[in-house]
Amino acid sequence: MTMRQAFKRNPRDRAIAALAIPALGTLAIDPLVSIVDTMWVGRLGTVELAALAVASAVFAAVFAVFNFIHVTITPMVAGEVGRGSPERAGGITKGALVISVVIGAVLALVLGFLSESIVDAFGATGGVLEQSAAYLRIRVLSMPAMLLAMVAVGVYRGHQDTRTPLYVALVMNLVNLVLDPILIFGAGLGVVGAAWATVAAQTIAAAGFLILLFGRDRAKFGLDGHSNGLRGLGLGRILGEGWPMMLRSMALLFALTATTYAATQLGTAEVAAHQIALQTWLFMSFVLDSLAVAAMAMIGSDMGAENRIAAREVGNRLLALGFMGGMILALGLALVRPLLAPFFSAEPLVEELLASVVWFVIVLQPLTALVYVWDGIAIGTSAFRFMAASMVVSAVLAVVALVVIGGSLVGVWASLTVLVLSRLVAFFLWSRRGPLSSARDPSPGSQVAA
Repeated sequence: MTMRQAFKRNPRDRAIAALAIPALGTLAIDPLVSIVDTMWVGRLGTVELAALAVASAVFAAVFAVFNFIHVTITPMVAGEVGRGSPERAGGITKGALVISVVIGAVLALVLGFLSESIVDAFGATGGVLEQSAAYLRIRVLSMPAMLLAMVAVGVYRGHQDTRTPLYVALVMNLVNLVLDPILIFGAGLGVVGAAWATVAAQTIAAAGFLILLFGRDRAKFGLDGHSNGLRGLGLGRILGEGWPMMLRSMALLFALTATTYAATQLGTAEVAAHQIALQTWLFMSFVLDSLAVAAMAMIGSDMGAENRIAAREVGNRLLALGFMGGMILALGLALVRPLLAPFFSAEPLVEELLASVVWFVIVLQPLTALVYVWDGIAIGTSAFRFMAASMVVSAVLAVVALVVIGGSLVGVWASLTVLVLSRLVAFFLWSRRGPLSSARDPSPGSQVAA
């Protein structure tokens, strides 16, 4: 399949939609826990809201780094399914669940013990420090449940089921929505009440996944047999393939944090405009990330079945769909651009600064789309070491650009553009020589299919 053919309808479009649309729903729903907490806590006062912001930033940073199992488990399970080995997929699932609980418990213990020192390092003082530390001490109790739930999401994606995670996410957010006002105001717990509501919601989600995995889906997912001891759990394989993804997450987090820090040094209005632009860019990425989810599952399964041609064809189709989706998002954002700043801020200076960088957000949409889809394709082929190495190089280039030209908000966003472009170039070169390139496929039909 040529890239021109990839823009035409494909027999696997229905399968792509069946995976991507529910995944989009789950991705869009996931941030609602934080949004609902922010909505209710905001009614308590500025100090409480600031405390929530600091504690949430700490939790999100730690979770982003240690959530590597969620990403690596999808292609591993999908590969075993593609090879027709549900028992091996079941063993890997059990191993990933064990690792997630152990890591989550250790993180909960360490973060709970060091909560005050950590939020102090983030610059919190006075009442903000006290309340953010109290929130974090409770919130980290959900770490084992949250990691376990995300592993379960990866397992279901590996079995090409994105509907079940959507339903569980809906229940989780409904529980959080109901408990927040009851615990914050009714029980008089304040910020701590929001933390307990989130812990309860995420624990229920984890319990729900366990009931489904070892109940309804036990036989189908290969979870009803013995795992032949620790070897059958694939612990070494999971950790071995997972650590590069942890390194990748750390590099990306470092680059994004560096841009926010640079914007903060420019002034209050600059960081406000940067935050609006950055959150708009990240929010729109949810749409693009749903195609990456489809890529992980479908390509992982094709690779397990040793069908490189099918994997390459669906990868090209997903890249085409991603690019078209990115163009549509860019056009939509360009049309609503005049309304963006007034919606988030009434400050004229913030509006002026946002107008100077919003075109970066618009132009980056189709490029980011390609990066996100290629990300999913690379995960589907388990190219974890390449992804880690390329992300580290891209992050270094972005930070170097930030040091050289980051003296203005335009310079900050130019450095983010360097991050996206360097990742795009790395993925393009990988596609020429990687596991899905025609040069790596000796099968007779490969040259035609490419």
